[in-house]
Amino acid sequence: MDRRRVLAFVFALACAGPHLRAQASLAEELERLVDLPSAAERKQAARGLAERCAARVGELEAAARAFGRFEPLASGVQELKVELRVGAQNEATELSLYVPASYTTERAAPLLLAFHGTGGRGRELLGMWRRFAEECGMLVLAPTEAGPNVGYRFSERERLAALAALRWVRRRANVDENRIFATGISRGGHLAWDLALRFPDVFAGLAPMIGGPRITLQDGQNNLRYCENVVGLAIRDLQGAKDDPALVWSVQAIFDKLRRLNALDAQLVQQEDHGHSFEISAVDWAAFFSAKRRDPRPARVVRASAREHEGRAFWVEVLEHGPNVKEDFTPKVSAAGWASKSENEKRLYLIAEAEKRTARLQVERGGAGRYSATSTSVKRWRILLEAQDLDGKQELVVTWNGDSSKQRPRPSAFVLLEEFAERFDRTFVPLAELQLR
Repeated sequence: MDRRRVLAFVFALACAGPHLRAQASLAEELERLVDLPSAAERKQAARGLAERCAARVGELEAAARAFGRFEPLASGVQELKVELRVGAQNEATELSLYVPASYTTERAAPLLLAFHGTGGRGRELLGMWRRFAEECGMLVLAPTEAGPNVGYRFSERERLAALAALRWVRRRANVDENRIFATGISRGGHLAWDLALRFPDVFAGLAPMIGGPRITLQDGQNNLRYCENVVGLAIRDLQGAKDDPALVWSVQAIFDKLRRLNALDAQLVQQEDHGHSFEISAVDWAAFFSAKRRDPRPARVVRASAREHEGRAFWVEVLEHGPNVKEDFTPKVSAAGWASKSENEKRLYLIAEAEKRTARLQVERGGAGRYSATSTSVKRWRILLEAQDLDGKQELVVTWNGDSSKQRPRPSAFVLLEEFAERFDRTFVPLAELQLR
C-alpha cells in the first residue's frame, strides 16, 4: 500500500473512529464473556455488562450477529490435548480434528461431532468421515472419552463433556450453527442419540450407528420418553438386525413412534446381515450433510423434559415442572402382574409409565404477535423473542391451555447477553423474554 493510500485509510478511520471503536469494544466484550470458564461466571458477567450497556441493545445485537474472530486452521488431521470445563471441573481431553482443504475463516462451515465406541479413541473415526468431509467442506471433531472408557453410562458428566468439546471447536473455527451434526458408533451412538433427544435444537442432523435410546428408568437413562423432541430432526440410523435384541427393539421402537408422530426425515437403515456392525455406504452421506440445515426459528416447537435445566428447544424453554414429573422412579406393579407380561409388554409398560411423568410443552407462533400453547405438567415457561417478534406498540397475546394473557415485553440487554454467553448463536439473537406461569 503506498503512502497516499495509507494516509487516506488513517483519515477515514479517524472520521469513523468513535463508532468503530465502540463496535470493536463490544466485540471484545462478547468474546471475554463467552470465554469465561463456567456458566455461573458467564451469567454474573452478563449481568454486569448489561448494566453498562442497557441503552445499547441494538448495538449488542449487531455485535452478536457479527461475532467471531478465527485464526486460520491447517488442513488435514490435528491431534490436540486441551483442558475442557466439564461442570465444575477441568478435564484434560484429547481431541481429534479434521479440517477440509476448502475451509476458510471467512465462511461458516458445517461440523460433524463424532463419538467413538467403548475403549476406542476419537482419531479412529476421522478416516471413516474424511472423504465426506472433503466433499462437503465439513469439519469433523472427535473427542476421546477422558473418564472411564468402559461404555456409555448416560451420565450428565458425559453429556457435558461432549457439549464442552463442541463449545471448544466453535470458538476456534467458523462453524455454521445451523449445520452441526452428531454421529457415533456403539457407545458413541448411544451418546449421539442422548444428546439429540435432550438438546434437540443444537443439531441439524443425527447419524447414530449401532447405538440407541434407552427405556431403563433408573440413573437418568430413560430418554426414549423425549422422542417428540426430535420429530423435526434429520436422522439416518445404521443398525444391524442381529445385534443385541434389547438394542434393536429400542431403535425400532423410537422409529415406530417417530412415524406415528409424522417425523419428516427420520430413516432407520436396518441391515439384515449385520450384528454389532454396519455398512456405512448404505447412506449417501455427502447428500445428507450438504442438504440438511437447522431452522433456528421453527413456527412450532414441542419440548418434552423430565430433568431440570433441560427444558430448552429453540425459542421456547420449560422453566419449572409440575410435581408429578420424575426422571427416576419405580413403577407400582404387582409381582404377579409383572410376571404375566411378555418382554415386549414390559417394555411398552415402562415407556408409558415414563411418559406419564414427563412434562410436555407445545407452542405455535401465529401472526400479529399471537402464540398458542398447550402443556402437561408445566408450571412455568418462557418465550424468547427476537427483534422481528417485537413491536413497541403491540401487545403479545399468548393462549395457554385455553387461557389468554397479554404482555408487552421490552428489549433487555441482560436477556440478550445471558443467552449469547451460553450459545453464541449468530442466527438466533433474542432481545426479550415473555415468562408465563
